[in-house]
Amino acid sequence: MKKTVVLLLLFATLTALLAACADTSDLGTGETTATEENTETEQLDHVPEDLKYNGEDIVILSRAKAGWTWDEVAVPELNSEPVNDAIFNRNITVGDRLNVNIVSAPIEDPDEFKPIEQIEQAVKAGSQDYDMLAGACYTTAPSILKGTFLNLCELEYPDLDQGYWMQDYNETTSFDGKQYSATGVIALSTYRFAFVTMFNKHVFDNKGTPYLYEAVSNDTWTLDYQASLAKDFYQDLNGDGKHDEEDLYGLVSCPGLSVDPYWSSCDIPLVQKDADGALVWVLDTEKLSDVVDKVLYLFYDCGGTYLYKEMASNTEQDQIREVFSSGRTAMTTLRLVAAEQPDVRNMEQEYGIVPMPKFSEQQEGYGTLMHDQFTVFCIPASAAGQKLEMIGAVMEVMASESQRMVRPAYYEIALKRKYMSDPMAWDMLDLTFANVVVDAGIIYCGSLEYPHHKFRVMIGENNNRVASMYGGKLPKNVNRNLSKIVGKLDRLE
Repeated sequence: MKKTVVLLLLFATLTALLAACADTSDLGTGETTATEENTETEQLDHVPEDLKYNGEDIVILSRAKAGWTWDEVAVPELNSEPVNDAIFNRNITVGDRLNVNIVSAPIEDPDEFKPIEQIEQAVKAGSQDYDMLAGACYTTAPSILKGTFLNLCELEYPDLDQGYWMQDYNETTSFDGKQYSATGVIALSTYRFAFVTMFNKHVFDNKGTPYLYEAVSNDTWTLDYQASLAKDFYQDLNGDGKHDEEDLYGLVSCPGLSVDPYWSSCDIPLVQKDADGALVWVLDTEKLSDVVDKVLYLFYDCGGTYLYKEMASNTEQDQIREVFSSGRTAMTTLRLVAAEQPDVRNMEQEYGIVPMPKFSEQQEGYGTLMHDQFTVFCIPASAAGQKLEMIGAVMEVMASESQRMVRPAYYEIALKRKYMSDPMAWDMLDLTFANVVVDAGIIYCGSLEYPHHKFRVMIGENNNRVASMYGGKLPKNVNRNLSKIVGKLDRLE
């Protein structure tokens, strides 16, 4: 009875919020409204309604990194925040449907490899202490090749063909009927870790410059246009003739994490599948060199960009966000999770969001990169027997209930209405997530010696060395390593 009351309260809250939004908001064109989301009791998955277990615990090992993934698997209690309460009630719903008890085993260490190390030790020992892993994508991929996890395609559940699982990720990571990890709406980080451009409307208004929505719609939102804007927006506010922190900038960024999204936004694939399904190196070094030139100009030569070059554990993202939220820059590159942070939420000046700029006006569409630490779910190889079916069913129902309960709370209520109030920004979010790019070269970066990081190095050095860094023996070495990856996947059960 207590669980039922909690659920009724959640749905009442969602209904009231959605009704309020519908009454006061012009959603604009192309928007999927919150009232169109399935927040009723209709079952989205194909797990039988009468499938019940015996109240067993399902232990999910995860990395609960503060400000990143702290609430993806579980939250301790209801607190009247829509996302928190949706996650809490999702887990209650899963437990009630299947008669299981979801137990969260979070690791709060900032080292994202700690959960992988712990679950590898458990599998080697034949331990069944953990039933599922929610781990960072790029740390999980090398462990898959060691045989740490089970092939999800051989299980009755999860059903990876369902829309709440990310199909592009499935296509990229599956091989010959095998797939060892999956992601989608079950992981909030697949939203939070998408790179976007944020812009300060007040700064644009003062300059009389149209909001970036117009450039996106006209297909003129390019690196060249961003550089011209950055140059135009710069003002030496203290009149000392120096570029310092007291000036107004067109762009604040860094030559580290904020460089990564250009791989996808400028349509530069690293690794793709060939006609036979094998992973091959496809990098176009000539185009990459052109992109590097444009980014170097934007960062160093246009005269309107402020760079943070001291980087440690992604703390430069906090510094960049602080500069943007203080109103000292027109634009910035950040992951969408920045919109949840107090300094951005409490900005005095309204901001907008658009996808990352593309390479040229001739490029078709805007590409979105998710930071390679987005969460994927796996089942350890030590799982067996009837409990294996149960674990798979829990994973499936968690995903479907995330689509039904968590996605509306996060994407439609918190992200769109609570963190921003501009219907045009909502359309830009939809555009951003309609064009997420999943590149095997980034997923398997740990087994390929991190080739995408070389882009960061060049930008940090202010030196286009594409020919030397990506030429020579590198393509041959990468393809050799890709062949090893395919060989290991082929040998896995």
